[in-house]
Amino acid sequence: MVIVGFDTSSALTSVAVVEGDRVIAERSELDARRHAEVMAPLLSEVLAESGITPDQVDAVACGVGPGPYTGLRVAIATARALGLAWDRPVYGLCSLDAMAAEAFATADVDRLCVAVDARRREVYWAAYARAEGRTTGPWVMRPSDIDAGHRALPWVGPAVEQAAELGIVLATYPQATWVARTVDALLATGAVASAPSFDLAEHGADGRGTAAALAGHVLLTPEPLYLRRPDAAVPVVCT
Repeated sequence: MVIVGFDTSSALTSVAVVEGDRVIAERSELDARRHAEVMAPLLSEVLAESGITPDQVDAVACGVGPGPYTGLRVAIATARALGLAWDRPVYGLCSLDAMAAEAFATADVDRLCVAVDARRREVYWAAYARAEGRTTGPWVMRPSDIDAGHRALPWVGPAVEQAAELGIVLATYPQATWVARTVDALLATGAVASAPSFDLAEHGADGRGTAAALAGHVLLTPEPLYLRRPDAAVPVVCT
């Protein structure tokens, strides 16, 4: 199965064309402020290098976060637009799940945690077991608020401000390659994309709502996964 994958859930913009475990072409650029500007050129490059035409693509996949409000939407909007243009299904995947899949493929560990920078001195994180998949999360919190049991596990994530505090052992970003490869593996098992229902609090983080709603949901619809509401709020009109 040929899958075109995208991820912009972190500072990295990445695009890949994958067939099963084989990476046909991939491109990325590390710049947290230029997701929208670099997406189209990166896509053009991977399609040109791969020689893949739209009629040869079986599906489109995108990381759905958690991640920054604006940047996260670039990959999702691109994936959905191509799905419509090419008449192909579009699948979403928690971007932390893709990082965990990469880590388990490259590191000899049975349990680990994944984290990416959430700004405000916080991280988005989740815990994983090789045999069980995601066991808790995703959450957003300060590293100091993470319980001791999870803090003692190996951690995977970008070399961000919190890396030293968490003891990051594998420095990586969410990659479109692993989004596409993980989606391909899930589809091979007969997994069906689902849209878990959860509501964020009016402001700030969502408490346990998102983590509870995502339990048991791996292959997702292409909708952004936020763990915070935007800072902007609808003005209250007093009468």
